[in-house]
Amino acid sequence: MIDKTHIVKNNKTMLYITYAILLAFVVFNYETVFSVVGYLLSLATPLYIAIIIAFILNIPMRKIEHLYGKKIKKKGLKRGLSITTTLILAIILLVLFSSFIIPKLGESISLIITNIFNYSNRLVTLVNDALAQFNVNYAINYDSIQQALTNMDLNSFLSKSGDLLGNAGINLIFQSIGIFGTFINAITSFIMALYLLANKETHLRQLKKIVTFFFGYKESLVIFDIGAEANHYFNGFVSGQLLECCILTSLMYAGFKISGMPFPELLAFIIGIASLVPMFGGFVGFGISFVLVLAVEPTQAIIFTLCFVIIQQFEANIIYPRVVGGAVGISGVYVLLSLVIFGNLLGFFGLLIAVPSMALIYAVGSRVVNIALYRKHIEVTDHSITKIDPDNL
Repeated sequence: MIDKTHIVKNNKTMLYITYAILLAFVVFNYETVFSVVGYLLSLATPLYIAIIIAFILNIPMRKIEHLYGKKIKKKGLKRGLSITTTLILAIILLVLFSSFIIPKLGESISLIITNIFNYSNRLVTLVNDALAQFNVNYAINYDSIQQALTNMDLNSFLSKSGDLLGNAGINLIFQSIGIFGTFINAITSFIMALYLLANKETHLRQLKKIVTFFFGYKESLVIFDIGAEANHYFNGFVSGQLLECCILTSLMYAGFKISGMPFPELLAFIIGIASLVPMFGGFVGFGISFVLVLAVEPTQAIIFTLCFVIIQQFEANIIYPRVVGGAVGISGVYVLLSLVIFGNLLGFFGLLIAVPSMALIYAVGSRVVNIALYRKHIEVTDHSITKIDPDNL
């Protein structure tokens, strides 16, 4: 008679040996393995982009679908109208952005480039005068800065001219292929995003089946719970941050326009985009804009600073709590820590996802720690650590 226990032990032993061999192969050939895995993952780039597009479009679509739900009961029709309405609103925003904002930004940037030598000279003079007022024995050499700007433009022009003249045909072919490939990927991602939105419940159900198949019942429940929390944090933060960015940009533009600032569109745009990074992003945008105002109209620098402070305080204390609210619920220390870690790991994209990611890590970590303390019958307060009698639980 066959000993089933012995067979199970042998199977586990073979499984462990197989894992050990695979691990050893990965360790000794990690460069090749990572290269292959990276290549395979890169093939699904349109899917990643589609998920991001679907996630962003799903934010207004859910609210629109809720409004339609009061009058339309048929689910398919309601979803189709919601997607169509969302796309129409997105197209209107893109048209407005392309028709009004981009031309104004282009005019401002063109004017700055045209007068860059005058602006830089004015800025250098202001800095040197300030250094002299504080008896600092140092002065910026304007001629060296002007020469650097001239060389930068000349080198860039010569480099581009050489590339165009020397390899015009080859460059044209490769650029055409690259542009065509990017266009195809963009169209593919957009279509995939629409399919994801149209059948999001079906796709989520399929994903849950796959996760449950691989991880089992109890583990899959934990994964789904973490996924629900991730959706809560990212959904609330992204929607609130985007809306807050639009409001702040509009307020800054109105304030700069009324106060007669130079390039109000460009200044508001810089501060608004920078404000997507929590906490210090707006101040980085202010620093860049302040230098620009100082170079163009030094007399307006103080008015610009006052205008920024008033609008920023109004937005931070009145608008931001109502728009973003307690979507993340973590302290400033964790926010700064998340910005440092994710910024170093993923650059600007890391700064954008740092806060909701840290909120998720904090929530999951807190839950794990609290469960562990509960099982050990330990209660931790601000002033004491107490061992709890299990009979009193």
